[in-house]
Amino acid sequence: MNNTYLAIAALSLALAACSNVSTKDGNKPSSTETKSTTPTAEIATRPFPDQSFYDLLVAEFAVRRSDYDLALGNYLKQAHQTRDAGVTTRATHLAQFLNADKAALDASQLWVELEPDNLEAQYTSATMLAKNQRPMEALHHMALVLENNGSTNFAAIAASALPLPEPTRNELEGGYDALLLQYPDNTQLMISKALLLQQRDETEQALDIIRKVIKQDPDDLHAVVVEARLLQQLGRPEEALSRLKQSVDQHPDNRRLRLQYARILMTTDIALAREQFEILIREIPNDPDLLLSLAIINKESGHIAEAELYFQRLLATGQRTTEAHYYLGQIAAEQQQWSLALDHYQQIPMGPDFIAASNRIVAIYLQQGELDKARHYLSQLRQQYPEQGVTFYLLEAQALMSQGQDDTAHQLLSEALLAYPGHEDLLYTRSMLSEKRGDYRLMEQDLAYIIKQNPNNATAINALGYVLANQNQRLDEAYTLINRAITLKPGDPAILDSLGWVNYRLGKLEPALGYLQQAYAIFPDPEVAAHLGEVLWQTGQHEQARIIWRQGLQREPDNAIILEAMQRLTDSNNAASKP
Repeated sequence: MNNTYLAIAALSLALAACSNVSTKDGNKPSSTETKSTTPTAEIATRPFPDQSFYDLLVAEFAVRRSDYDLALGNYLKQAHQTRDAGVTTRATHLAQFLNADKAALDASQLWVELEPDNLEAQYTSATMLAKNQRPMEALHHMALVLENNGSTNFAAIAASALPLPEPTRNELEGGYDALLLQYPDNTQLMISKALLLQQRDETEQALDIIRKVIKQDPDDLHAVVVEARLLQQLGRPEEALSRLKQSVDQHPDNRRLRLQYARILMTTDIALAREQFEILIREIPNDPDLLLSLAIINKESGHIAEAELYFQRLLATGQRTTEAHYYLGQIAAEQQQWSLALDHYQQIPMGPDFIAASNRIVAIYLQQGELDKARHYLSQLRQQYPEQGVTFYLLEAQALMSQGQDDTAHQLLSEALLAYPGHEDLLYTRSMLSEKRGDYRLMEQDLAYIIKQNPNNATAINALGYVLANQNQRLDEAYTLINRAITLKPGDPAILDSLGWVNYRLGKLEPALGYLQQAYAIFPDPEVAAHLGEVLWQTGQHEQARIIWRQGLQREPDNAIILEAMQRLTDSNNAASKP
């Protein structure tokens, strides 16, 4: 028998196969994945046009060669051209296998159109619609599966809707309420309702529903996991841990339960969390998420050698490599293995961790006294990633300032503004440097430009008001600006500090003291300590002022603002006490 005949035979079998969702009590929770069963009957086959047959034959050979993109493309094309249920089923399953969600949605919707009574088609379409953030359509298809006693997964639809806008979630919740009128004891619907309530911070109501589910079905382990999350959200971690430990003891092979138990333990008992993750990793030795969690736990608990081992194992999987390199870079830097740290950080590609890694590379160069290397590195990044150019200019300016080269940093920012005119972050940073250099005209010009372009930029509004107050100039204007900023960002400690300081400059000691005490309680920064200490001193609370100043100096022993205030006020007091 030749290979072509074998391929044709294989193709015929593939196209004749069909799958059905097993029917069972819809009240039982099901797996989050589509389950296909062994074919129970053959689909009636019909001849295909020559071109269609050729495309399908190519697709089948492509699957054998693991050329899945070609195979999927051909199957999708022929699913639409032939409108054959077998071809469409094959296309859907292959798209799911490849996690090609858009293709799987397309194929599954055609499958439903061709076989509306096929419960697997309805279930798959619901699943793919949920993944593609179309929860109401997904709910319709899953409800049809429920009506026909098929295996359902309503919770997956609810979970997929959690990041969506509130009106969409509310509409979905209405859909679940309508179904609950028909199926009041369906635990999947009840869990889904609880998930949506949890997202709305109606945690107690969600917990009541979940506990009804558990009372109705004590073996519903999904409900147990949700219950633990709700208890943790309510600030009752001990209760959550007790409940999970009991369930883990009863179901020691359930990985989902043990994983949730381990995650909550990370906030209360790192050693016990480590034990639980080690149990899980023995069962799934190459799971990248488990390896990462276990590596981080070992790092945070001081087991550095074990952490490095798990991070290296993670690298070997080829997944989560960015996180592995980042943490390995941290470990190497902490051990002053600068070359190794640089090697790890430099292997992090552009993405969420790239800027943080770049910052650490610059820090290593500065640690070694190689400012020129740091500047050259950042210059190269600006050329390589022009869309991130502002970020790299700001990193370079920060590096220069850390080395006391404020004038060079100021010049660099002016150069950056030629390339990115009017950029708020560049203007704001230059304005702060202008203040340090005594160039108040340019400082005010930059801040005024930001405020004109963005009237709701509370940071710039506050900065301008604070600088005016600090110079003891145009105090009424400063007061107006700072009050405008606090309206935009109520409770912001930096603005509360400014509000306290401008009231002090205006001679309003009582409100000044109140605002500064609020700011210091939220953010005990040395500069806030300097201001609060000064107002305390001026209200005659000398000992309390000294206590606040000492606290500030413990955080930053060389803080010039505190030292200046202490010297000025104590010297003034000593001079006043002389006969």
